[in-house]
Amino acid sequence: MNNKSLREKAVVAAVVVLALYAMAVVLWFVSQQDAWKRAAKVYAGAKKTYESERKLIGERQKWNDAYEEEKAQMPTFAFGKATDTTWLQKLDELAEKHHISISQRQPGKEIEKGDVLELQIEVRNWEGALESLVKFMHELENTSEGMFDVGYLNFKPSSKKGYMKGSFTLTCAYMRED
Repeated sequence: MNNKSLREKAVVAAVVVLALYAMAVVLWFVSQQDAWKRAAKVYAGAKKTYESERKLIGERQKWNDAYEEEKAQMPTFAFGKATDTTWLQKLDELAEKHHISISQRQPGKEIEKGDVLELQIEVRNWEGALESLVKFMHELENTSEGMFDVGYLNFKPSSKKGYMKGSFTLTCAYMRED
């Protein structure tokens, strides 16, 4: 390299600098391409969210009507009236109808959730056949005598052949008159 002229050295240096600039440009474009891909994914996700929210907003009246329909079917009690005896009685009636023996049950506190009030009943000890339990729970979920939801269910085989025993939590939903 020492026996090359200054002009040749300048040309080699210029070529090396141009190659480095070209490599920098290529690297910049490659990194920008990844950024564009990420941005496109974010944009597509935001667009999908926007469309689903727009659809829900467009269906607002439908959901308000469905809410009002369900609300109209919800049992209503006078302000200040205890509801636990009503729900315990209905629970006992349905359990007896489906041959489910309940030996321990305890109502909880009334919880306010917007317009709706909920009372949880903790059934600590029940016993019955699996088929009876399924029919009992199905009727609880589909009865017109109240709005019930089984939130927790635990069972295991009982000492009686063909029977199960366990516990569950039943939530009863209702409203109060103004």
